[in-house]
Amino acid sequence: MIFFIAIIAAIAIELSFRTIEQWRGFAWFTQFTDWVRHQLDSSRVGDGPVVVITILAPLLFAIGLVSAMLGGVWTLLDFAFSVLVLSLSLGPADPIRQAQDYLDALNANDADEAKSHASILLGREVDENPVLVAEDVKSTLLIKTCSGIIGVFVWFIILGPIGAAMFRFSCLLNERFDDVQTGFAKSVNDLYNILMWVPARITVLCFAVIGNFVDVIQSLKKVSDLWQVDSDALLSETGIGALHEADLSDDETVNKKHVHDCLLLVKRTVLAFLTFLAIIVIVSWIF
Repeated sequence: MIFFIAIIAAIAIELSFRTIEQWRGFAWFTQFTDWVRHQLDSSRVGDGPVVVITILAPLLFAIGLVSAMLGGVWTLLDFAFSVLVLSLSLGPADPIRQAQDYLDALNANDADEAKSHASILLGREVDENPVLVAEDVKSTLLIKTCSGIIGVFVWFIILGPIGAAMFRFSCLLNERFDDVQTGFAKSVNDLYNILMWVPARITVLCFAVIGNFVDVIQSLKKVSDLWQVDSDALLSETGIGALHEADLSDDETVNKKHVHDCLLLVKRTVLAFLTFLAIIVIVSWIF
């Protein structure tokens, strides 16, 4: 019950105070990561899972310690601290809002503005072909709905503020070192895949319930893909499959309705997740 109320409070903060995104720069985390890697660079463990543990352990221990201290004396402060950690763990930016800005630019036929918003959502320079950009936007939106919202909520429910922070840190590390070929980067990716596994499958279930269930199943090459396929690829493929219509974009013209439907799907997916969670909380409270 407390976790559900904390999630609702975090959502209220997200919707009411857009400036909270400014607190999620995480430049300090990047600097701390580089410092730890530099300290361990000359050691035998300087390129593997021990480095990842060394980065995350003190941060998660500090969060757990503060939560334990507040929970033992000031329950209300412990709740406020949990909401704060949860709010900072979301995002870092709202992918739904970013995708809406991109769609608004498309509807206004402002190609430059659309590219700008797409670049912000994707975190990189975009392709010159608007159709390819739209495909990347939809895929990234589907993935970030899980990594930026639902995944944070899932791990908050499992481990409290420690879980939410751990998931956010793993996403930040994976995004930064995704294209790096080192033992450290592989360990980062392994951690990300482990933490994404459950939230991704829950998100896919929401896609199927909210969207086209049959097409979600058919988007899988085989049923075992549901638990074997990489989480990001699974989210992208099943999310597109859940849309009621195929993408009718030609070589140069973006199908704006398909982008709109994708955006509508993720909004309903988050709402469906919260509804399922509310039902579980109510049933557990009654019985």
